[in-house]
Amino acid sequence: DESCGKCIPCRAGTVQMNDILRRITKGEASPNDLDTLEQLACLLRETSLCGLGQGAPNPVTSTLRYFRAEYDAHVRDHRCPAGHCTIDGQKGGGQ
Repeated sequence: DESCGKCIPCRAGTVQMNDILRRITKGEASPNDLDTLEQLACLLRETSLCGLGQGAPNPVTSTLRYFRAEYDAHVRDHRCPAGHCTIDGQKGGGQ
């Protein structure tokens, strides 16, 4: 909600990334969503007009790189290893 709205990649891309992250934390994402998330991050970094859009994907790409197993557990196993997310009505999901 902090984007100036002048460039579509930042305005639309950050919303799409947020939607995917929300689905991941709810256990509703598909494996394709992880690929889409990485593609969106790359697109934002390369095509945004300012530092906001270019830097917005950094936390996502960093966590995908260093905590990929956490993402995979949410998407493939419908569980949150950290026990933080509510998946299938349960805190942590099907741990």
